[in-house]
Amino acid sequence: MKTDPESFILANTSLMAPPHVPEVRLHLASEAHELWLKTEEELEEIGLPPPFWA
Repeated sequence: MKTDPESFILANTSLMAPPHVPEVRLHLASEAHELWLKTEEELEEIGLPPPFWA
């Protein structure tokens, strides 16, 4: 079953102001969520480091 993108974003992010721009509010991931942890584990299994942006 395909996840609705809006539902996924709302479930995995918090509405907050990023550093240095308090007047802007964005849906940001504040914690590593299950999807990222799974990806990290899979990368580790094949011996690759996390992506440069992680």
